[in-house]
Amino acid sequence: MGVVQDYEACPRWTKYCRFLKNNGFAYGLLNLHAHDWLEQARRYDVVTGICSCDAWHLHELREKYPFLENYLGIKTYPSPAEAFLYEDKKLESYLVQASGLPHPRTLVSYDRANALQIIEQMTYPCVSKVVPGSGSIGVEWVRNKSHARRIIASAFSAVGRKTDSNYARQKNYVFFQEYVPNDGYDVRVIVVGHHLFGYYRKVPSGDFRASGMGYVEKRDLPHDAMALALRLNDVVKSPMLVVDMVRALTGQYLIIEFSPVCQMDTPEQLHIRQVAGAYEWNPATGFRFRPGRVWVHELALREFLLRQYLPGIAADQDEQATVGSTLEQNQNASRCSVQAFSRSPQP
Repeated sequence: MGVVQDYEACPRWTKYCRFLKNNGFAYGLLNLHAHDWLEQARRYDVVTGICSCDAWHLHELREKYPFLENYLGIKTYPSPAEAFLYEDKKLESYLVQASGLPHPRTLVSYDRANALQIIEQMTYPCVSKVVPGSGSIGVEWVRNKSHARRIIASAFSAVGRKTDSNYARQKNYVFFQEYVPNDGYDVRVIVVGHHLFGYYRKVPSGDFRASGMGYVEKRDLPHDAMALALRLNDVVKSPMLVVDMVRALTGQYLIIEFSPVCQMDTPEQLHIRQVAGAYEWNPATGFRFRPGRVWVHELALREFLLRQYLPGIAADQDEQATVGSTLEQNQNASRCSVQAFSRSPQP
C-alpha cells in the first residue's frame, strides 16, 4: 500500500501507517506531488491518503486518483467518487436531493438569469456558501433579496467573487441554502461500517454557524440522527462518512452537509456520561454503546480493506483459478498454471 502524507495539523497518514504495520501489510510513502509519481505509484497495489482540503491539493487529488484507478488499475482510498465529494458542497447537495433525504432547501445555479429567479423563491435570511470550504469558511449570512443580488452580480462578474481562499474565487455559480431555525446546536455523526461516533457543536452567541467555532459537547447522540446518517451512507457507501445536521424546531433532523473524510485530533469521538466509546448498530437489536478508545481513521481504513479491497482480490483469485482450470481441461498438450495474486493477509 502506498500512503500519501497529508499536511493537516492532525495527520491521518501516521494512523494509516500504524494500522498497516500492526496488521502485517507492506507499505511505503508515496509522494503524489513529485514528477515521478507514476513510477512511484506502480510499486503499489492500492494507494491511500489525501494531502489537505486546500483547493490546489483537491485539484491534484481529483486528477490523479481517477487516473490511478481507471488507467493503472490501482485502487484508491478515498475512491475517485469520494475525492470529488470531499469539500464540494454542491455535489453533496445534489446527492442528498436525489436520494430524497431530509435537508434544508438548497438552490445552486450556474446561470445568472436563473440565479436572479431563484432568489425570488428563497426565504430570508438564508445562507450562501462557496466551494471548497470547511469549518464555516465561506459561509455567509444573506440578510435579504438585495444582498443576494449583490452576491450574484459579483459571482457572475468578469473576475468572480473573492473568497477566503487566495487560490479559488466564486466564479459563475451561486449556492443558497435555507436557514433552519434550530435548538442552537448542530450534530455531527460519524459512520464507519456499523460503528457510529459523534458530538454536538454549539452556535456561539450572536452567530448562526456552529462548524469551526470550537464549542463542542460530547454526549449521548439522538437515535434519529444516527439512523439518518446510516441511511445517507447506504447511498454514498463510503468506508467513513461524516454527516452534519441540525434539528429543526419541528424535531426533524436535516442534513446540512457531509464528507467521506475529515480531520480528527483525538481517539475519543464520542462520550456518554464522560465515557469514551462508540455506538454499534444491529438491525435486530438497534443501537448499543460500547466503551473504548479508537482512532476512527484506522477503523475506516480497516473498513475499506475488508469491504472494498480484499473481496476484490479474492474475486480475482477465484476468476484466475477458474480460467486456469478451464484451460487445463481444454489444452492437454500443455499445462497452464495461473499465478494467484500475492496480497497481505486480512487485518
